[in-house]
Amino acid sequence: MKLKVQHLDDKGNFTDLEFDLSYLQFTKHLAFAGMGVNRSLYNLFRFSGFMLEFVQYWRYGADYFSVPDVIFHDPTELGQISNRIGKGLADFLAKKIYGAKYTHNYEDAMVQHGHPIKGKRPDLYCDTRTKQFAVEAKGYKVSSVSANKMLDHKSQSRQGPIPVHFSVASVAYNLYESPTVKFHDPVGDDIEYSEDINRKLIAIYYRSILDSVEQLGLQPSNQVEDFPQSFVAYRIPFLFPTGSLYLLLHKSIVEGIWEEINDLRSGYDADDFLTYIDVDGVGLCIR
Repeated sequence: MKLKVQHLDDKGNFTDLEFDLSYLQFTKHLAFAGMGVNRSLYNLFRFSGFMLEFVQYWRYGADYFSVPDVIFHDPTELGQISNRIGKGLADFLAKKIYGAKYTHNYEDAMVQHGHPIKGKRPDLYCDTRTKQFAVEAKGYKVSSVSANKMLDHKSQSRQGPIPVHFSVASVAYNLYESPTVKFHDPVGDDIEYSEDINRKLIAIYYRSILDSVEQLGLQPSNQVEDFPQSFVAYRIPFLFPTGSLYLLLHKSIVEGIWEEINDLRSGYDADDFLTYIDVDGVGLCIR
């Protein structure tokens, strides 16, 4: 799928971008965007559910999402689907444009910073390993989003008590004809990077994934022979029409030494239609 993006940087410059987005890319970012803590047993169920649910809205070779009329004319259900798509695209772009390595629920970051969960706040808290930023993520079927509406979303991205270097409004629209995202970056602040708290959030993220693998009894598979030795593959046990689906984890994640690794994509340089490795060292493949 071709994804069009209008990027507004912190200097006020607009740039038109375009990205190719595969289904594996989309569902990885959709399922793992701001994945919460203390729900580890459900993380792979959540991913499996998204993988099966959203394939009906994905038309291979088409540059738009497609939903049946019974959903398209139900504003509540369509709104929920659109907002989830918007959050997944925001996660994808936070990594592509601003180099985020990790994205967390903003509420989880609030807890780690010692703040009560109350008041207005953005959706995602992102970590590049040198800077932290917030993202307000939205998704709509409408064909356009006005400048005034973007100002409202940019204002929402600045809400919340956590100090961030900058904040972004990511608003996806026209999802069912020609998906476009306005990715607008307000001016940020000169703050200190929260090294200790961000390290805790990273550990929680990886341990949550590893807990899912352990609690579901998934074992490393030897059937993915064409994959680099730096990754461990786990077969996700549900029916997939074109083959078996595997969760891929960089060995440093499995061994619990991710703090020593800077590039968790190491050993794999190119994504293809049947494989996707994200910058956090978590990936998917179909074989």
